[in-house]
Amino acid sequence: MLQERMSLSSSIHMNESIINLQNMRKLLIVLLMSLGLLHAYAEGEIDGETYYRVTKVKDSVNLFNGNLRLINIYKQQIAVLYETRNLTEQQVRAELIKRTYLPYQEFWEGYVGDSTVYYEQVMKPLIKDSIRIMAKKALTFSSFNIDNFFNLTASVLNCYSGRTPSGTWFIAFGSGVTDMGGFGNGRMVLDLTHSKAEIGYVQMILPHEINHQIYENTILPDTTARGLYRVINEGFAVYMNQVVFGDKYELHEYLQYSVSGLQYCLDNEKAIFSKLKPYLFTNNREHALALADRGQKPFKEGPGAIGYFVGFRICEAYVKKHGKESWKDIYSLSPREVLLKSGYGE
Repeated sequence: MLQERMSLSSSIHMNESIINLQNMRKLLIVLLMSLGLLHAYAEGEIDGETYYRVTKVKDSVNLFNGNLRLINIYKQQIAVLYETRNLTEQQVRAELIKRTYLPYQEFWEGYVGDSTVYYEQVMKPLIKDSIRIMAKKALTFSSFNIDNFFNLTASVLNCYSGRTPSGTWFIAFGSGVTDMGGFGNGRMVLDLTHSKAEIGYVQMILPHEINHQIYENTILPDTTARGLYRVINEGFAVYMNQVVFGDKYELHEYLQYSVSGLQYCLDNEKAIFSKLKPYLFTNNREHALALADRGQKPFKEGPGAIGYFVGFRICEAYVKKHGKESWKDIYSLSPREVLLKSGYGE
């Protein structure tokens, strides 16, 4: 009788977990569908209303008992630009460095460079040419409450994988060289300067990025197969986007390819893998990074970052061979094991 009650209790808890996961997934998709209801803010200088609403955003947010942290640098950038609107350029520069560079110096040095580069190549051009866009975008992100969306997306991935994302996100107006990306030690940036950094895009790609903050904390790079680690890391992130959102988006959107770019990969898959294979088993960091660089096109008619496609197809082959839920294995298998057990390229 006791065993029956324990079995019944376990079944109830399991069903509740499934229902909670399904509800969170539905909520995530509903939030995406609600984008069309967001207020369209008129362009303008940083005014008092924008300043008031943006500065209500928290400086930082800790999620998952502090394992995942968001730092809203953009709040301070908008605040300084509004509060110094009647000051000289030298005074504006001094305040920006004091309040938006120095407190986050390690981040900025890793992403753009020293304080001179930060002001001259990041903030000065933004102030001159894009302050209206900055105001509009900061107001949109603060009104949407992006912090809550990070929490929800991380919670969904945690429920699916049973693993906790770990790292720090810096949300800032930066150089615009990337939209969302990592630069080591679990540090990630959401650069609001980039043209792609809009609410809809961020929502679509966020599961991909947060999966990096799970995978990179469980699987250490293989220095003899840096390229393979890179493509599995990116391909698995694409795969997890599909797990979370299903067919809400097309595969080419998850890969961030054009339709024709994806078709090229499918039509030339064997040739692509054959050409890239020597670069998978390399200790050359630059060669590994090139596999996921959108500016690198090893095939003239194909897309950049072609390693995303190869990594995704390896993960897909692994799951096809080992069962629907076997993608969870990828969190604990080395990239070499994933490739070998997938049978891809044989």
